[in-house]
Amino acid sequence: MKLLIDTSAWIEYFTGSKEGEIVNKYLNENEILTSVVSLLELSYKADKEGWNIRDYLNFIKIKSQIYGIKESSIIEFGKLYNFSRKKEGSFGFADAIILMTSKSEEAKILTKDNHFKNFDNIIML
Repeated sequence: MKLLIDTSAWIEYFTGSKEGEIVNKYLNENEILTSVVSLLELSYKADKEGWNIRDYLNFIKIKSQIYGIKESSIIEFGKLYNFSRKKEGSFGFADAIILMTSKSEEAKILTKDNHFKNFDNIIML
C-alpha cells in the first residue's frame, strides 16, 4: 500500500512514542511517501526543540520518496482547500497540501493530527 507519512506521525516516530512504534511497523511494510510540506514542518519543530534536522532528513530520504506539488494539483488545490475548510473549520493550509498530495499519489495518510479524522483514506494513530 502507498502510505504518506504526515508530520505528526514522523514526530511520533522520532520521539520514540508508542504511536511511533506503530509508524515503524508501517515503514517496513509499505511504499512510503513524504510531502515536502512535512519536511518544512519538521524543520520548524527541530529548530524549536533543538533536534538535528539533518539526521531526520537523511533518514526520511532513505525510507521514503519525497513529493512536491504537481501542476495538476495546483489547479485543484483551491477547490480541495475550500472543501476541507468547510468540513473541518480549523483545517490548515499545510494539511490541505498533504491531503492533496495523498490524493494525487493515491496514498493513504498515516497521521496523529485530528484535522484529518473525518476524511477518507486516513489511518489515525
